[in-house]
Amino acid sequence: MKKYLKWIIILLLIVLLFKQLDINEYLLSLKKLSLNHWLALIMMQLLSFALLLVQWRRLATALGKDIRTMDMVYVNMKGTFYDTITPGLKVGGEFARGSSLVNKFGFTPAEASALIIIQKSISVSALVLLSIFSLYLLSTQFKLQDLVLVIASISFGVILALLITILLLPEKLYNHLASKRLEGVFKEKNLKFLEKYTEASKLLTKAKKEIVFQFVLSLIVWTLFPFKLYFIIQALGLELSFFKVFAATIISYIAGMLPLLPGGLGSFEGTMVALFLIWGIERELSLVIATIFRFITFWFLFFISLVYLAGKKAGSKLKGVPYESSQESQFKF
Repeated sequence: MKKYLKWIIILLLIVLLFKQLDINEYLLSLKKLSLNHWLALIMMQLLSFALLLVQWRRLATALGKDIRTMDMVYVNMKGTFYDTITPGLKVGGEFARGSSLVNKFGFTPAEASALIIIQKSISVSALVLLSIFSLYLLSTQFKLQDLVLVIASISFGVILALLITILLLPEKLYNHLASKRLEGVFKEKNLKFLEKYTEASKLLTKAKKEIVFQFVLSLIVWTLFPFKLYFIIQALGLELSFFKVFAATIISYIAGMLPLLPGGLGSFEGTMVALFLIWGIERELSLVIATIFRFITFWFLFFISLVYLAGKKAGSKLKGVPYESSQESQFKF
């Protein structure tokens, strides 16, 4: 029952929200975006996807694995599909990517784990850095208390330090766990995994320039999201500073990482709409902005991945070849 209770609550809240909205005003605002605006937004989203492909493929190459671009498209399409239906941090998408790398493209579990953990660590590190910047931008708007800023900054700093340790110093984690008085299967399995992960990740961490390149690339990918939102706001004829848009985007993504609903639904939109309301944008327009942005950055790629994967599966059946190995249990973090 608990599994469905939060869905029922969210559904009731959505119904309540739409009952309070002027639907005609909402639809009129939605029509302000022309076909050219939609095409521009789609192109920007495809650019984001292309940059992520570059990141994944370069990381795989740095780990000594040669994987074709179209193979990496498959891996990320499958990951995108499971990201969409997985709450919060979207770990399901990472398992989907890992299972494909192991079962379809010849990665070992340690190599697949190293690739996924390193990519995620770089991406989240960039997001944490942008979150600290966004928090200080918001503090100039809302006059947040110094204590709140200090606590938030320390929290983000601890997360960043942990990510850097995972990324650059995996052997430290291995030595730390090895020194602990833990016994049994838990310690043995974790030590074995960390040993293999450390060996694989060392190939990448030796390439310092590649790490810097990947971090800058992640910053660019994350910064493209505020640009998309700013483009929507400008297309609707609204005036809002880019710094406010930047802060609203990043903070909404942080809120969306809370493991409440698939893809952070509800918490993401709620945070964004709340900030827009505070800044004087009407409720209907705030919801229009949030839903357009969410469609382009969330649902658009979900539907693309759904069609792509369905096509791949149908093509495999017609050719009489297995769609993908069923041995997904081989991959574990």
